[in-house]
Amino acid sequence: MHTHIIQNPRHQAFLNENRSDPITGDAIQEGDEIVFCAVCKSAFLKDTWLYLEKTHCNQSETLGKFPSGEKLEIQGVTRPPLYVIQCNDKISTSYNNELLNETDNHFMNAPVVADERSFYQKNTFSVWVIAISAILILLTMIGGVAQLSIGITFIAIMTIGIKNMFFKDKKIFAASNKKKEIEHIEIHKKHISIRFKDIKKDVRIILKSIMAINLIYGSNSYIFQIVKKGNKTYQFSTSLSSVNQVNQLLHSLVQLDEKVNIFVRNLPYNDRIKLRKWEAENENVLLY
Repeated sequence: MHTHIIQNPRHQAFLNENRSDPITGDAIQEGDEIVFCAVCKSAFLKDTWLYLEKTHCNQSETLGKFPSGEKLEIQGVTRPPLYVIQCNDKISTSYNNELLNETDNHFMNAPVVADERSFYQKNTFSVWVIAISAILILLTMIGGVAQLSIGITFIAIMTIGIKNMFFKDKKIFAASNKKKEIEHIEIHKKHISIRFKDIKKDVRIILKSIMAINLIYGSNSYIFQIVKKGNKTYQFSTSLSSVNQVNQLLHSLVQLDEKVNIFVRNLPYNDRIKLRKWEAENENVLLY
């Protein structure tokens, strides 16, 4: 565990952000000893971090180096998530395609995945174009034959024509039929992101499209459900298993810019007692 003592003027930029502890709400001031979560960069008072059993975002790594002002920037797309939920899930082909091919405006930056055949076609075609062009240029340099320059132009025009003929009205990158393994879910103030292990993009569901979020306790862990308007439901298995993790998740969910109904179901009685403050303090949270 890495801790940092807030010093002025060394950490003046951080103090100017008027940060508070995400759990207790206490203002972080000069002289406080804090810990940064390595995933979301949230700053916790040391006592809070110990109370959380040295875990946040389902991991225990902390920042060894105090982040610079640039790294603390949380404007626009660089803003870190409020919480990260690790997943243990592979979604089926039909479910996967429905999620990735969502066409309404409630999704942003929906990833399009290359299947093996189309990827092979695209790369074979590119290699062919490069090889022909390289040979013609080499012959021009060696033979000094000006006419070959005309040949290069001709080949380029022909190449464009062939490409249009083979790929017209077709997606070079088509959705894959393989199951996609979900890496994690990120809770942001304006949207929820779903990231897949084999795709370096995420599906983002904006809050205005969400009717409810369900957190359902099973035998060993929780299921995370997103219910969109129109009763379209997306369900994910997660690694959430402890009441502390659920406490952290609820803390992030009540900070969303849009008020979304949050239901925590099948809670063991003792866990419900520990979490009841969220229901008492937030009219959109229901535990049962």
